Amino acid sequence: MKTEERHFAEACARQFLDVANQWGIADKISTIGTDSAPNMIAAGRILPFEHLPCVAHLVQRAIVMSLRDGGFDGVLAKCRKVVGHFKHSPANSDELNAQQASLEQDQEPLVQDVPTRWNSTLEMIKRVRRNRDPLHATLSQQKHNLTLPTNAEYEKLAKLEKLLEPCRYITELLGGEKYVSCSVVLPALCHLQQAMKISDDDPAYIVRFKAAFTKDLNQRREKTNLEWLKVATALDPRFKDLKCLPRAEREPVWAKLSELVKGEEPALQPPREENPEPPKKKTALLLMGSESESDEETPVDNAVMRYKVEPSASLDQCPLKWWSEHTAVYGKMAHIARKYLGTPATTVPCERLFSLAGHIVQKKRSSLSPENVNKLVCLSDWWKKEK
Repeated sequence: MKTEERHFAEACARQFLDVANQWGIADKISTIGTDSAPNMIAAGRILPFEHLPCVAHLVQRAIVMSLRDGGFDGVLAKCRKVVGHFKHSPANSDELNAQQASLEQDQEPLVQDVPTRWNSTLEMIKRVRRNRDPLHATLSQQKHNLTLPTNAEYEKLAKLEKLLEPCRYITELLGGEKYVSCSVVLPALCHLQQAMKISDDDPAYIVRFKAAFTKDLNQRREKTNLEWLKVATALDPRFKDLKCLPRAEREPVWAKLSELVKGEEPALQPPREENPEPPKKKTALLLMGSESESDEETPVDNAVMRYKVEPSASLDQCPLKWWSEHTAVYGKMAHIARKYLGTPATTVPCERLFSLAGHIVQKKRSSLSPENVNKLVCLSDWWKKEK
């Protein structure tokens, strides 16, 4: 939205409320998601909604900090210069394509990593490694001042690619908007912690990266709305065993859920809607526990007890559809589940709209009024979904 005042917390909170009132949804909002900027966090404290920082932002910031501490700056700088050499010159790019064709490889452009473009560092590494031979062949025929990665540095890039792949998987999984994502956050972070465990075979720079990543991610995790995420995970019939949490943290979650059930007004029968199925492959890696396995625990509430002894749902089952089918048994809990499971884990859908707005507001269309920009963004997004 167009704003003519500085983005102080109070101004941001007022803007959020104005949008909610304008669209008539102020009484329907349960949570608000933002990035982790200090003014956004302060605005979240002012608003009458639960605040959930974007988990994808947290993961990406942890990657940036870990790359710095892991000693990858030198080799990544070489890759950026090589990529820039071809990205900024159509002639150089054509020569690279010719070499790719002569070596019977796919003709694909190189990718430059951008700090604000998530997973772009991983994609840059993949393209550089895949096109190692065409790059060397092309540059051997040119005059340049570039320093190519050494064999040892290519090996370093291969190990870094293996480390960043789980981060890409988690970011894409949590950034979806056609399936439930909030309840997947804690199992996803647990999967990342498992992937970043230090082994005896790890070289020193990998040990530094994993240690820095785990420390940074754990610090950022504590600043999220953990209570909300824990209840959301418990209300997902796929992850209700809470294996992603230490044993000592499980009972308080069920106690909190029992309090919510006791304080809930009789829920209206929710309309039956077509619920999209969650992605099968992306959730398959999340069925892993923390340092302890799930044990039988003493239930506190009859409805919660019945729910706890229910068989866990399969990973390819939509939790919203599961609750829709069990509304008659768990009336109040089903209403609470709709509230918690409907919360997006990230602000990725909003980031997609920012990119869309960037295509609409261009130099030749700089006279568009804010109202028309809003309408064009909405129409473009809705039309794309209709297709």
